[in-house]
Amino acid sequence: MKTTTRTIGCCLAAVVAAPTLASVYTDPVGDIATGNANLDITQMEITDNGVDLVVRMTVDSLDGDWGKYLFFMDAWDGGSGDNDNPWFRDIGGLAGMDIFVGSWLDGGGGALGYEYADGGWGELPFTVTVSADYDNNTVEWNFYDLVAGLSSAGITGFDFEAATTGGNGGDPAIDLIGGEGTQPGWGQGSTSIDRLRYDFSTIPAPGALALLGVAGLARRRRR
Repeated sequence: MKTTTRTIGCCLAAVVAAPTLASVYTDPVGDIATGNANLDITQMEITDNGVDLVVRMTVDSLDGDWGKYLFFMDAWDGGSGDNDNPWFRDIGGLAGMDIFVGSWLDGGGGALGYEYADGGWGELPFTVTVSADYDNNTVEWNFYDLVAGLSSAGITGFDFEAATTGGNGGDPAIDLIGGEGTQPGWGQGSTSIDRLRYDFSTIPAPGALALLGVAGLARRRRR
């Protein structure tokens, strides 16, 4: 089962320069059926500075660059149907997700962000980047302006799920953060049974939001 602790961390993008509190969510080592240490999630760490969001996934051993790493957010009402994600991975239990990021490390690495709006998945209107630290077994996403954009819509946090998987449509989640127990192998689907929660540590002042001009997500939510 997951646990949540609070630690001190510094955020990477600097509109608010003060250190912020990071939320840490742990996952058991070895709760997968395939033995791929690079897909075995052990910890997630999330922090923000009131404008940008930083999400860091730690795996048991980042000993390969072929894995795919996914992050799902449920930030507002509505969202996707069950087992509906832009990369067609076989992961049930995730109805209502609004934001999806799929990332890879091979070929220099990269990430694609999507937003669920108007009944389908489209391009996320915020920049997201991914990087890997092989020495510390971490994959890190940076979501630029996302916290400011969500805050402008009156949103103070989100539920989330994170997963590891392979490179093919129809592949299951080999690991999920939280209390799912041992994940199945490649030949069968996977199901999320819980969602974790992250609340923003800093809510920017209205003047800062106006200065940044990131009210697009608020307009989507009203629509």
